[in-house]
Amino acid sequence: MRRILVTLIAFALIAAGCTSSSGDDTTTTAAPDAAQQTTTTAPPAATTTTAPVTPTGTTTPGETPLDPDGLYLNLMWHQHQPLYPKDADGVVTRPWVRVHATKDYLDMATLSGEYPNVKVTFNLTPVLLLQLEELGSGTKDIYWVLSEVPAEDLTSEQQDYILERFFDTNRGIIAGFPRYQELLELRDDPGAYTAQDFRDLQILFNLAWTDPSFLAEEPLASLVARGRDFDEADKVTLFDEHLRIINEVIPAHAALWEAGQIEVTTTPLAHPILPLIADSSLASIGDPSAIMPDNRFNQILDAQEQVRRGLSEAERLLGRAPAGMWPGEGAVAQFVIPAFSGNGVEWVATGEDVLAPSLGFGTFERGEDDTVAEADLLYRPWLGVPSRQDPLPIFFRDRVISDLIGFQYSGTAPELAVDDFMNRLQAIKDRLAEQGATGPHIVSVILDGEN
Repeated sequence: MRRILVTLIAFALIAAGCTSSSGDDTTTTAAPDAAQQTTTTAPPAATTTTAPVTPTGTTTPGETPLDPDGLYLNLMWHQHQPLYPKDADGVVTRPWVRVHATKDYLDMATLSGEYPNVKVTFNLTPVLLLQLEELGSGTKDIYWVLSEVPAEDLTSEQQDYILERFFDTNRGIIAGFPRYQELLELRDDPGAYTAQDFRDLQILFNLAWTDPSFLAEEPLASLVARGRDFDEADKVTLFDEHLRIINEVIPAHAALWEAGQIEVTTTPLAHPILPLIADSSLASIGDPSAIMPDNRFNQILDAQEQVRRGLSEAERLLGRAPAGMWPGEGAVAQFVIPAFSGNGVEWVATGEDVLAPSLGFGTFERGEDDTVAEADLLYRPWLGVPSRQDPLPIFFRDRVISDLIGFQYSGTAPELAVDDFMNRLQAIKDRLAEQGATGPHIVSVILDGEN
């Protein structure tokens, strides 16, 4: 399904229209017409406006001017994992950075490279990049360590852990490996497990968390074809390949970014809820019923440092500083806009649930076909205007379409999913035409790439 989606979705990259001319707020190429306003999480009375801008604006050399009536797509994959703790031996206590690297991160970037006319954005969080760097340098997770223990040497405690946790994957994926399914059914009688059963389970868990494109090629194709009765030497083959994939994730994104195939964005360093770092009292603006701490937390310098160090780590590992940011959980507020613009961030993205209350109403209204009634408001770029820095372009995620890709389309026939996706984009375009809206407009589809 993913290949069909990427083949059919051929729109402009978000960053193509987000370059503003230095010192002149009237030439931002992706900005809307004179109706443009500031957006924040605060009530509308707290916002300001900026000077009208020209939609077509000026362009930098080699940049394609935007079609003032165009509908553009920002397809943005958010790749992140929390910072998993290590035990006393320096072993990471969860496997999810490694197995998402082997199943998702490299494959998705490589797949993008197969379609040179399609531009997408990958948001790579610093905390994910740092953990990938550690894994590539020899750090292991507990699932990796337990997989390498010779099956005959497993303690009863280790056996219990493996039986409990080595089926942590989609049941449909398990069913794709007959031996894995057999071991799942046998789990109800753990006393029946032999050393060979444990060894097969050690390998099959890790194969199941490897993208099919890698499983179809050597050296893993032979393991998949055999399917069972693995030996200890097979573990070396498997984990050498996992290490190879992990070590290619960052360079692959950097190369595709340099080639202009993708854009890479990032997030403040530790993926924090940035407004709450800056001032915990901001929680009451987003949710007036929120239970507030007795002691107000107010560390705006820490918030600024999260942004600065996030950009710095991304630049160190990727070779260049990202221009855009997806704040942790899309959390923004007027108070933290200077933390972005003051550190050279050229644009940020967040969700429609931020924009609607910022404009004075609760949520965007959708019709029976889920098309947003206020399409001109949701799909135009906006500026966040700090008092002493340049305005910051902000783009707002379409929640429904993003969630369809993240949670629903995987259970739909690929052709039907593609038709539904394209029909929804056409419905948005038709709605904008009905409103007589002047553009350009951009539909932001942003979701966790791990989904």
